[in-house]
Amino acid sequence: MGEEDPKQPHNGGSRLPSTGGGKLRVSATRILRFAGLVGCATALWASAPSADPPSSVSAVYLRGQPVDFHLASAGQGQQPFSIGPWQFGARVSDRKPRDKRLNLYLVAPGTQHHAEGYEEFDHNDVINALPPGDATVEWDVYWAIVLDPTLRQDLRSEQDLIVRAQEGFVPGDLFEFQDIPGQAFLRAFLEIDSLDGLAPYQRRDGQLPRVIIVPAGFAIRASAALPEAENGNAATAAQK
Repeated sequence: MGEEDPKQPHNGGSRLPSTGGGKLRVSATRILRFAGLVGCATALWASAPSADPPSSVSAVYLRGQPVDFHLASAGQGQQPFSIGPWQFGARVSDRKPRDKRLNLYLVAPGTQHHAEGYEEFDHNDVINALPPGDATVEWDVYWAIVLDPTLRQDLRSEQDLIVRAQEGFVPGDLFEFQDIPGQAFLRAFLEIDSLDGLAPYQRRDGQLPRVIIVPAGFAIRASAALPEAENGNAATAAQK
């Protein structure tokens, strides 16, 4: 699979990747509930007895490499979005992904963001491209949730996410909901708490995708750039 096109990351005409055995399906009712469900993240961190104030996410992965990420400040009256102790700035309420936007994937589980007492929110943040210059732009947000218990890869690129979403696995007879690596995100953000809730994602051959990629129903605003050292190296190389 070649390097992904930053503006058309997904196969076909859809903003979501094909899953091989069938289209990645999400019920309309469930999508309409996402905007309400994401608000529970803030409540979840606040309800913990030893909760610290959320800290802003400042780094994400691009094609497996860390890059700087600077969230736009929330304006008056704007609703903030948090996952555990990590804050992502204000939400842009727009349920439909837009081609003009870049993509931010919240990948569960992951090793990038980990905090004691918030292990259920361990995750990686992955983007598909850099915006021009220092521009602050809107990013469509997607949940990327690992379903396959045998998938041990720490997913850090859009291409890896799409490949794993196209792959499938057959749940064994002893497969239970608590075996799913991303079960906490399924509960908190997709309101799925049983295997029956995964029925919309099951393929005709009985397989489930190893990873599901689901639009969160909102966007955020941020800028992203290579770390300063890498920018300096690139500038030096360009002058030679």
